[in-house]
Amino acid sequence: MVETAPPLAETLAVSVVIPARNAERWLPSCLESVLAQRPREVIVVDGRSTDRTVEIALAAGARVISDDGRGLPIARTRGLQEATCEVVALIDSDVLLPDGSLANLLREFDHGEYDGLQFGLVNEADGDGYWGKALAWHTNHGRVRYWFGVCATLVRRPMLLDFGFDEQFVSGEDIDLRVRLRAAGHKIGVSSTSIVRHRFDDSFDAAKDQWVADGAGLARTARKHPRRAGWVLALPLLAALRGFGLAALTAPRFLPYWLGFVTYNYRSMIRELLNPGKGGLSLGGNATALAAARVVPMMVGFAFWALAALRLSPTEVGLGSVVASAVMLAVQLALLGVGPATVTLLPRQADGGKRLVATGLLTVTLSALVVAGGMVLVTHALGDGLARAWQGPVIVAFVVAALCATLAYQLDHVAIARSRTDRALTRSFLQGVVQLGVLAAWLVTGSATMLAVVVAIFAGAAASVLLGLGQLRRHGPRPDWRRGTRPGEAVRLLRTGLPNHLLVLADRAPGYLLPLVVASRLSPAAAAAWYMVWMLTAAVYFVPQSAGYSLQAKLSADPTAAPRALAWRALRLSLVLTVLAGALLVVIGPALLHVLGRGYASAGSLLPVLAGALLFACVSQVYYGVCRAYGRLGEASAVALLAAVIAVAPAALIAGQHNLGGLSWLWLAGQATAGLLGGFRLRALVSAKTVR
Repeated sequence: MVETAPPLAETLAVSVVIPARNAERWLPSCLESVLAQRPREVIVVDGRSTDRTVEIALAAGARVISDDGRGLPIARTRGLQEATCEVVALIDSDVLLPDGSLANLLREFDHGEYDGLQFGLVNEADGDGYWGKALAWHTNHGRVRYWFGVCATLVRRPMLLDFGFDEQFVSGEDIDLRVRLRAAGHKIGVSSTSIVRHRFDDSFDAAKDQWVADGAGLARTARKHPRRAGWVLALPLLAALRGFGLAALTAPRFLPYWLGFVTYNYRSMIRELLNPGKGGLSLGGNATALAAARVVPMMVGFAFWALAALRLSPTEVGLGSVVASAVMLAVQLALLGVGPATVTLLPRQADGGKRLVATGLLTVTLSALVVAGGMVLVTHALGDGLARAWQGPVIVAFVVAALCATLAYQLDHVAIARSRTDRALTRSFLQGVVQLGVLAAWLVTGSATMLAVVVAIFAGAAASVLLGLGQLRRHGPRPDWRRGTRPGEAVRLLRTGLPNHLLVLADRAPGYLLPLVVASRLSPAAAAAWYMVWMLTAAVYFVPQSAGYSLQAKLSADPTAAPRALAWRALRLSLVLTVLAGALLVVIGPALLHVLGRGYASAGSLLPVLAGALLFACVSQVYYGVCRAYGRLGEASAVALLAAVIAVAPAALIAGQHNLGGLSWLWLAGQATAGLLGGFRLRALVSAKTVR
């Protein structure tokens, strides 16, 4: 039997609010433990339960109200609104309070003058199965047990009603609330002396639901608090790394739990980020999605090149890498600054950008065909190491691949300008999967030659373009092909884009030139080794680059924005994500190269040097983003060009001395130069007097 409420004269001056939905399994014991504390009142907020939840609550003497099934944040708010005491205890139905625990917490609450104080939680499984025990082990050993939450907490009613719960959160509302309360200076904490029992359902579905809800909640928190986006989005990864290590040392049976944890957290997080609402992504969300849109195909691309390396000779792989590098170099040449110009101009278009988008796509199409044809002639004349790559159908495949890749990059810039880089992420994922699938099918059914590599690159880029055009038709801006073909539109776009073109080329072209230099001065096999290492590093390099472009888009879209705050936010986000990704690169990269063979494994020693250059890139890319937004292209181009000269000019001599290590140190020197000069200028550029 559930104990009934005690007389008012013997009660604590606390209102207890218990949100409950289909909680007949746990609610009786929860209510019994709560009523034993003698609170002033107990309010059960029912979420349209279909079991005996309401009957159990009424039988215990609790007051029952309904939240109409609208979720925990609203349920807690409804309970707060109905409560009559100054202090309210928010208690979930899966919590059990030991005798005297509520009075003890109330004394600690009053003595410490807290605005919010959570019970310490001892987590346990409600059964003998694996998943409940794994959840309990995770929360009992994780850092989360020290974080203020609202599942068993005393709060001051007026304060919490004033701040409120964000009703868009299904999970993670406690993180959002904690951020806002601390920012406002309220005192909150977790008790180390008043402890309650917190139970977990013992099933895989319960664990999965927890992971999915947490991932979505973290994504919403990152969007709402972009200054904390880098840290929030990295939390599941950091928790998983800690959990894997701790489980491996003390509880190996829980290792599978952490695999599910990180998988479902990030799957849910990505799905939530891909549904940003009408306003588009925040700076943090846009930068993160764009970085992922660059990193995902690079990760799949490594699997692509690994498959090629396992089936083709180093010479064939090297020739394929030469063509791939030439494709990307052609893309950078053919864009003519149209992509960054689109980022600047598109947010300001009265027609939503219909003419501008059409103009940009048509302009880069023509440019790509001209540049690709010229690339074939020039590279064919540079020496046997390169000329061997341009044979028969490879030339046609290269030209088509360059065209499709250029269009794909231009579509990415449209997504950046509209703060919808989640669409670029979707297309990039499709591109990587198609490339890998076409290569695998070719190698299984056809001859193992470099032509398979080039055709697969073309197929992936073509799939990305087709999906991108479909996205424009469904979501806009739908290109106005008739009006967009007017020369005046192209001139207007190029007038903005061409001054930025030197900056883009100086920033990106060196990375695509170096494989060609290595193949020409050493051998295609050496180019293959360098390309594998460079590709791993480039996957991380896209993180700071994406932060810079997203910063440019935000500053261009809102002329009244505070550049100092946005620049610092972008820099902090870039550094957090780059450090995490760079650490993984240094740790995992050599092992991945070792799998491919001795010729590739020896190049793993270059990774720490190239990874160090990434930190300088975080500063330089934010600097470039500010320069693009405020028309400081001349000085930015000069900084990027100086870095390019340092990285590339001596490269032919060093490569000729059979020294790939020297190339990596040249790259570090170039990036350090750009980062130091860019950082010095950035402080001046983001001051209000300079940019207004």
